[in-house]
Amino acid sequence: MNFLKSGLMWLSLAAMGVSGCASTDTRVLSINSLTSENYNDGTFRGLEALATGYDNKPGNRVNIIYLHGIGWIENPDDKPLANEFIKGLANAYNLELDDKAVSSLCGRDTTEEETKLNNHIYIKEETPRRYHTALPGIDLSLDDLVCLDRQVLNVSDDLEYVIYRVFWDEIFWQSLQEPHVGFDDHLKEDGVAALRRKYNSYLKDKLINFGFSDAVLYLGPVGEEIREAIYGAMCSANLDAGGYEFKEQGKRVTAEEICQIANETSVETDQFVFVTESLGSKIAFDIMRNVMTDEKDTVHDAMIENTEFIMLANQVALLNLSDLSSEKPKVPPYMAPEERPTIVAFSEVNDFLSYELVPYYRSLMDNGERHSVFVGNDKRDISDDIVSMVGFNMIDMRVEFANPLIPLVKGLVDPLRAHNGHSAQPELMRYMVCGAQNGQLRTAGCIADLVGPPLKKK
Repeated sequence: MNFLKSGLMWLSLAAMGVSGCASTDTRVLSINSLTSENYNDGTFRGLEALATGYDNKPGNRVNIIYLHGIGWIENPDDKPLANEFIKGLANAYNLELDDKAVSSLCGRDTTEEETKLNNHIYIKEETPRRYHTALPGIDLSLDDLVCLDRQVLNVSDDLEYVIYRVFWDEIFWQSLQEPHVGFDDHLKEDGVAALRRKYNSYLKDKLINFGFSDAVLYLGPVGEEIREAIYGAMCSANLDAGGYEFKEQGKRVTAEEICQIANETSVETDQFVFVTESLGSKIAFDIMRNVMTDEKDTVHDAMIENTEFIMLANQVALLNLSDLSSEKPKVPPYMAPEERPTIVAFSEVNDFLSYELVPYYRSLMDNGERHSVFVGNDKRDISDDIVSMVGFNMIDMRVEFANPLIPLVKGLVDPLRAHNGHSAQPELMRYMVCGAQNGQLRTAGCIADLVGPPLKKK
């Protein structure tokens, strides 16, 4: 029996490239809040409610920082970064975009990828950073860190979404990862990968070489460079959103110099929101915690105050294992509930790599040694204490949408689609846009609910 189960598992995994005949309707199973002991009564605002207009500026706009997760992000044969998200946003308002809505590469024309546009900027090191390798006498160097570009979705005269895509995968791959594991990928026609079976090769590249290697890299010393670069990207995006555009900032800038300009320049911007995939959620989580505890008043504080972090397939609970320390973590200063950012974590129940946040924090509380800083006596008080200690509110959206890998075999759904398919689900995009009230889709005052396509009736 175990042999048969094992055989079925591998047969199903091998079917990844050819499956998809059967379908599963999207189900929102629950929306839970850390600060409530009740089931399915979570509330969050959604993107539309965060749209703002400031003096002398017509209409409303939302600025979105989009952070990617693991994988080969600039693969020309795969979907571009944020492509499904932008198409999902458009679909929420009954707007149609081409299958390829944005460029695969940072700052390039959508149809002519060789054509560079003025919609991007590079964040770089002041001087190349050198890393010693396992081979004494051999170093690897890093110069550019991330590329940031701007994509715009005009919904109407009254609503605009501006998406700032942050690319770091290709830069770090070429500089650091390829010398370590690149010899093993399928692009090396004369290497060992050429001897592998088709789907074994596909899985190793998708999950390990171009996937988990990103997480391993981030959890090491290089993680600090990634975070520093994204701090710089946030400063640059803030300036661009306030009218000091990328082409005026320069083609390549350091995080230190662009953040100095941002902190010394008074610009008005619309609300920033963060949408993150997979590993990007852990990166955003770390950045948010650092900003809240660094005892500095910077543009980053303004960007995260009272906003929402929409985390798709987050791995915070798993990757926080790397942060266990004998030193006490810093506690952010008190923030009123209306000033705190909120994490809204979308987790597909069949995703191997997603972990809900509400049960994670409650598990830490239930299984750890409690210090005197936690003064609550009941579940609600304790949950309020947790939110105060970490500095942000938490909402879990428990969902299911991935299709079976093989028709009629219901015991295994596509794990990759469970991990990265959130934005392709119209119902989930409606929640992202309109928000939720007490566990139910918020419809009052939401433009998408008025003009968007009808959702499937349950």
